Amino acid sequence: MYTGIAPALITPAADRAILLVGSFALLLLGAEVFTNGVEWLGHRLGVSESATGSILAAVGTALPETLIPVIAILQGGEDSGHVGVGAILGAPFMLATIAMFLVGASVYYFRNRRTFGMEMHFNEEATRRDLSFFLVGYVIAFTAAFVHSRPVEYAMAALLVVLYLVYLVRSLQSGELTEGEDIDALHLGLLIERVAYRFGYNPREHGENPHFFFVALQTLLALALIIAGAHLFVSEVKWLSKEVLGIPIAIVALLIAPLATELPEKFNSVLWISRDKDTLALGNITGAMAFQGTLPVTLGIVFTDWDLSLTWGTTGFLNAFSVILAVVSGGILYLRARSAHEEPMDPKPFLIGGLFYAAFIVLLVYFVLFIGISPGAGH
Repeated sequence: MYTGIAPALITPAADRAILLVGSFALLLLGAEVFTNGVEWLGHRLGVSESATGSILAAVGTALPETLIPVIAILQGGEDSGHVGVGAILGAPFMLATIAMFLVGASVYYFRNRRTFGMEMHFNEEATRRDLSFFLVGYVIAFTAAFVHSRPVEYAMAALLVVLYLVYLVRSLQSGELTEGEDIDALHLGLLIERVAYRFGYNPREHGENPHFFFVALQTLLALALIIAGAHLFVSEVKWLSKEVLGIPIAIVALLIAPLATELPEKFNSVLWISRDKDTLALGNITGAMAFQGTLPVTLGIVFTDWDLSLTWGTTGFLNAFSVILAVVSGGILYLRARSAHEEPMDPKPFLIGGLFYAAFIVLLVYFVLFIGISPGAGH
């Protein structure tokens, strides 16, 4: 007999938690489908083997994680601006700390099955290039927070865009952005094949040889998924910050946005480490760092209050601390790669990133429990 108890178990908080998880699902699904569509788009446009195709793939695959701050900024309002700042800072912080820690820990974990054992063999020149562009770009972005002149801030933002374009050119010249693996079948094409087969039709190769219309349609649908997920994420992060955690909105976004936009893809690096593909594993992270440290930060500089400060006990200080930790972690790895001289590298320097991430969490807890920093705290 129905008692009416079950509906009572579904509280408003549970509804909001489900919506937050749903935003993650939309972002993850959208990013996967969008990347697949962009790869086929370049192929169908006949540029996948060219420099244009390489740039299309590099920028296209980075677009999903950039849309969260874009949507937050477009929504307007102080809270949305904080979400934007946090999402922009979160990706490079996670890449320079947790992602690098995963690389080092994976070498230890898979040491018995790896041909290289505990030694890391990778392209030192490419690693130095990626990290140098990240370090220069991120330091410029950090400095912009302390410049109180809009023309100068705009100039610094423009410089960061130019810096990323130079990075793309350098990468193309080295041949590292060229397409190296076959493209996976178009996801929408495979779905069409399955539906057609169920209705008794003999489907053509919509997955392996899709029509341009289906390629464009999948790319647009994926973009819609990402935008919907970003809208939902921004609103639910505000709720999570104010109603559940009592932590500043920017910091919540900083910590959890990369979980949906960056970290899943970076788990490929763990797989590659287990297969002795160290160059792929590290390049997957450092290439993303070069992008995140130059291009998305321009949005923060130009369109938000870019809340980084050295005032103790503020959200701005935590934001600035995340930048400092990311730069120090990246700097340590840059210096180690520079001194490698084509010799194998020990995984220990990569583990430092985990300590830096833990240090940030400890400081955050101290600020919340002992200083009483509030969800709406700003400068």
